[in-house]
Amino acid sequence: MDAFWNSIALYNEATWLWQLVFVVLSAALAIVLWVRPCTWAKIAVKVLMVLESLWIAFVYYMKFCGIREHSNVMTIFWCMVAAAWVYDLATHFSSFQKSGKHVSWGVLMLILPLLYPVFSLIRGMSFPEMTTPMLPSGVALYMLGMLMTFNRKINFFAFIFILHWAFIAISKIRLFNIPEDALLAAACLPAMFIFFGEAAERACAGSSKPSVRAVKTLIFFVVLLIGICMVASYV
Repeated sequence: MDAFWNSIALYNEATWLWQLVFVVLSAALAIVLWVRPCTWAKIAVKVLMVLESLWIAFVYYMKFCGIREHSNVMTIFWCMVAAAWVYDLATHFSSFQKSGKHVSWGVLMLILPLLYPVFSLIRGMSFPEMTTPMLPSGVALYMLGMLMTFNRKINFFAFIFILHWAFIAISKIRLFNIPEDALLAAACLPAMFIFFGEAAERACAGSSKPSVRAVKTLIFFVVLLIGICMVASYV
């Protein structure tokens, strides 16, 4: 546990200014897309997603977390997240347009990364040994919030990676005493139900067996079971 928090402290102390730049850019691009979803902003957001993923892979994990176990695996994982957004840049798959549905959920998820340092301060922690929005789970939450807010058509590859990271984060809650990661785990539950439910509606359009209602009911109970497991792992 000491190695975990020491690496975070070193990372925050050395990169706090760069982290602030990423947070400001992320917020600015989200506002631009909300007010005026122009083409350059959509491209810029995807480029930002690639850069943030590579930042987590090479700066956070490779440079500052090299002394921790499995840091190389985590570097590869976040390189794959970056690849998912590079794919999106090449195919223009994610539209980053508001559909009018679930926007309130998306806005909440975009705010949650900013609560990481707040929760750390409430827990009695102080800079630099504290959580920030530019830790892996905070970045994953921002990506999830953008997918939920601008959900006309989403990058399912990136969403699956975010889900995988949420499951990894669950194990860290008790192992490294980082309850802030419960924010990501909790946010993924409604996202799973919404995105998988909408995918089921598209796949089961028309007459199909089982019915869309049956599939969505099954998804609900799977998400509920995952939620119960999350709570049990934390308690």
